[in-house]
Amino acid sequence: MADLQNEFSWSKSRHDKFRECRRAYFYAYYASWGGWSAPAGSLVRELYVLKKLSSRWQWAGSVVHDAIKQLLTRARASGDLWPLERVLEQTRQKARAQFGASRDKSYWRESSKIVGLTEHEYAEPVTGADWKQLYESVIDGSLRAFYQSEVLEEIRRTPRDRWLGVDELDHWFFEGTKIWVAVDFAYRDAEGRVHLLDWKTGKERGVDHTQVASYALYARQKWDVRPDGVVGGLVYLVQDGGRPAERTSVAADEPALEACRELMRGSIAEMRGTLVDREKNVARVEDFPQIEDRERCRRCPFRRPCGRL
Repeated sequence: MADLQNEFSWSKSRHDKFRECRRAYFYAYYASWGGWSAPAGSLVRELYVLKKLSSRWQWAGSVVHDAIKQLLTRARASGDLWPLERVLEQTRQKARAQFGASRDKSYWRESSKIVGLTEHEYAEPVTGADWKQLYESVIDGSLRAFYQSEVLEEIRRTPRDRWLGVDELDHWFFEGTKIWVAVDFAYRDAEGRVHLLDWKTGKERGVDHTQVASYALYARQKWDVRPDGVVGGLVYLVQDGGRPAERTSVAADEPALEACRELMRGSIAEMRGTLVDREKNVARVEDFPQIEDRERCRRCPFRRPCGRL
């Protein structure tokens, strides 16, 4: 079997990491490469594990995403949606298991499927009340809001043969560069338009619209959709007062898509410009400086190897 190659690719998360901190970007996409098979105690293994860790907010969001993915994947196969209480109980059990494993730092003994929290790795002080609030507001609250939402009713009304995808990792090519995407849910309505939905457990941000625009470009290639046949939607799950999840429309017209192309084109060029060998995707640590704002380093999983404790 041929050796895996660290090929250059682009994604919205990769773009965000590059903008946030060049050194963290280098650790995540270059220095940690091959860490899944590296010996314990080696730097590459440490970086590989650390890049898999999440903050408690990121972890809570991933728990919600996984729960909705499993719910809709089962429904796509069987036609039945589990009742809310069953989903809440299964999610509670899974979250408890992941939390306990992270607290024990078992992720250092895992070769794959690593789940861990930076709060546990760096012994950050988080009170029991804070953990409880996180679970109730983000995990439990998001699932309850999803079940109350018009979005879920629309999904229920849509025949399963018009469901196009449920959080499936895929890629497409933009001007020769592989672009990774994972649309949370895609379906085709009765008029033939493709709807692309993305679940959010945080507050609305402008960059979220860019993410959906990149999905729209993917949809055009994937499902041969006409230029005006893509409808983007951001579904914000965390709502105050137990309100249903809210859907925000995202422009997927030509001006929005051209703006997305320009962002991707510039981002790719800038990333490639940092490489010592663009053809082989080779990078050097000295070309990826640390940020000056040490306060931001307090949230980074690489703070120990980076010397920013």
